[in-house]
Amino acid sequence: MSMKSDLAKEIFSGLEEKFPETESFHRRGNIDIAQIDIKSDELSALLEKPKGRYITMEAESITDPSVGSDEEISALAEEIASLLPPRGTVLVAGIGNVELTADSLGARAADMVMAGTFLERRLCCLSTGVCGKTGFEAFDMIASAAAMTRPGAVILIDALAAEDISHIGRTVQITDTGIRPGSGIGSGKRELSEKTLGVPVIAIGVPTVIRFPFTGEKGKEVFVSPNDIDITVKRAARLIALAVNLAVFPGLGLETIKELVF
Repeated sequence: MSMKSDLAKEIFSGLEEKFPETESFHRRGNIDIAQIDIKSDELSALLEKPKGRYITMEAESITDPSVGSDEEISALAEEIASLLPPRGTVLVAGIGNVELTADSLGARAADMVMAGTFLERRLCCLSTGVCGKTGFEAFDMIASAAAMTRPGAVILIDALAAEDISHIGRTVQITDTGIRPGSGIGSGKRELSEKTLGVPVIAIGVPTVIRFPFTGEKGKEVFVSPNDIDITVKRAARLIALAVNLAVFPGLGLETIKELVF
C-alpha cells in the first residue's frame, strides 16, 4: 500500500480483497472509468483519505498527441457533471504556482475556463497563486469568492503527486472530498471541502510529480517531473478546462466551446 500519493487508486492498491465493494468500474463511450468509494471510518483511516468518491480515468491524449482528445474531454465532462447540482453558479479555482511548471496546472486551466453566463448558468473563475506572491492563503481567497458568488458548487483544479511514474500526465482524478493544497508534497494547508466552504466541492487533478527518497540526507525526499512536463501540463490543463466548460454548459457543445476558448 502506498502512502506517497494523492491518487486513491495507488493507495488502495493491494486492498481489493479485503474491501471488495469499494472499487467499481464503468464506461463513458469508449473510456474506462474507475471509482473508489470510501464509506467506512476504517478504510478512511487506513488510506488517510476522507470519505467520498474518487474517480479516475486514463487520458492518453495528454502524453500522446496522436490520440484524439474529444472523447476523453466528453467522458471527463460527464463525470464532473454527475457531481454538480443541476443549476446555479459554479465557482472554479485554479490552485498552484504558475511560475513553477509542475505546480502550474490549476492556474493554466483557470485561464481557459469560460467565466460568464451562458444558457442561464453562471461560471466564475479565479487563480489563487501562492501566498508568497499574494499574501493570501488559497482557502481565504476561495472562501471569500464563494461568499460573494454563492455558488451551488466549487471546482478546484490542482496538480497532484503520484508514486508510479506511469500516472504522470496521464491519470485524471476527480473527487467530491475537496483537497488540502500541497498535501501531496508535505506542505498541507487548510482543507477546502464542503465541510469548510458550505457547498459541494469537486477537486480535479493530474499527477505532475513523483516522490523519491533523498539518499543524501536521511528522512528527506525529492520530487521529480519528466523533462517534458511543460508540454504535459499545458495539454492536461486544456483537457480539464474544456471538460469543466462542457460540464457546466453542455448545451453549447464541445465544438462551440473550443471556438469560444481558442
